[in-house]
Amino acid sequence: MKIAVLTREFSPKAGGAEHYAMSLVEGLSTTHELHVFAQTIEHHWPGVHYHRISKPFSRPRFLNQWWYAWQTWRHTRRGFDIVHAHENTWHGNVQTVHVLPVWIHYFALQPLKGQGLERWLGSSARAHLLTAKKWLNVALSPRLMSYLWLEHARLSMRGAHRQRHITSVSASLTAQLFRHFKLDPQRVHTLMPAVLGPQTWWRQAKAKVDAQAQNHSPPALLELTRWLEVLSPQLSLQDACDVLHRPAPDLSSEALMSPALKTRARSALNLPTSVTPDQPITQWLLWVGHDDKKKGLRALLLALSHLPPSVGLMVVGRGALSANARSLAEQYHIAKRVAWLGPMEDVSPAYWACDVLVHPTLEDTFGMVVLEAMSWARAVVVSAPEFCGITSHLSHTQEAWILEDPQDVSELERALSHVLTDSVGNALATRAYLWAQEHTWESVCKSQDAVYQAVLSQESTPSFKRGVGHG
Repeated sequence: MKIAVLTREFSPKAGGAEHYAMSLVEGLSTTHELHVFAQTIEHHWPGVHYHRISKPFSRPRFLNQWWYAWQTWRHTRRGFDIVHAHENTWHGNVQTVHVLPVWIHYFALQPLKGQGLERWLGSSARAHLLTAKKWLNVALSPRLMSYLWLEHARLSMRGAHRQRHITSVSASLTAQLFRHFKLDPQRVHTLMPAVLGPQTWWRQAKAKVDAQAQNHSPPALLELTRWLEVLSPQLSLQDACDVLHRPAPDLSSEALMSPALKTRARSALNLPTSVTPDQPITQWLLWVGHDDKKKGLRALLLALSHLPPSVGLMVVGRGALSANARSLAEQYHIAKRVAWLGPMEDVSPAYWACDVLVHPTLEDTFGMVVLEAMSWARAVVVSAPEFCGITSHLSHTQEAWILEDPQDVSELERALSHVLTDSVGNALATRAYLWAQEHTWESVCKSQDAVYQAVLSQESTPSFKRGVGHG
């Protein structure tokens, strides 16, 4: 099967949607011919064909969206069995929705303003008037008009798109799509993201070493040997150096939670060891995200200021570049306890180094970072289902500590105080690890392949194995 994959950013430094697309490509490349059409390509995988799409418009973004949609339509309208879009495009017989559509944001969730009108018109008339005002804003805004038209075009299941199938990344997002768009339930599927996990990290690290085998002292080999010495301390130095011929080390939850592994990771990341000579930092929180406001970094910084000075915070992603966030750290007198790590191609060392992942997001259709941290046997503190899709599949105090209100700093502080205790944190981490092991990309790829087969055979319902790949 020849498949075209459409996503503007195809890079490990991008967000969860891009990681989802990359993982599918990697998993499906062994059985299909994959062609990736992207504007940014920082990914190389055996057997995958890459096609770079030009980017003449960086700003405004909606013009670039139109350009990308048109260019990919030109390149993929012939010669492909499946066109799988992860972007707003009018074409593509498989569409994966990663985020809440602008239509829902603007018309359903954006609060209606103008309280003074209610006294004169009544609530019903006021609502109709303000809705009309929103439509007027759409008519006067090329940006809004573009996004809304593209969204409805990609979610259309009529006419030429009668065989289109749509997948979403969480049950809560699927429910929202049904609530606001006319969709055929037989052709809409929830394929929850999965996780690569420690075992895949080990395989990929060994492959990287193997690729550098011609080098007498490949840096990847040295780095992998250092990790192996920590994960399997009983090995001799000779055994550790012979990593290419060794099976994976002990990657159980107990091994991943070992203090030696955390210490090694903290050293590799050059994390500060103390605030002052007599105040060591012994526990580390981790926040990962690109949007510091939407992902709740401000509330976390304020909560950190109320926690003991022995607790530090790693900030990973473009959110670490936020001048506002850094200013808040100074204002709250915690700057020496915050490590601004920035975007990382491989976040694994940060997961290893932390004790707790904190994700007080205000909006996440899934929350890939949460599942990744769970797969590394780390306790997670995460927003409730109305803010973060993954928590609709989790139980409070079982696989995660769930925040009812991620903006409530007092609640966040209390949650962290509980989870940072060994008894609570270790139990959460162990259950999180076991839950994450049930969600693999192999099962998601099988379900995605079933969707492709349904498109080609013009069936309404894919033949999924029971429970495989579904959220």
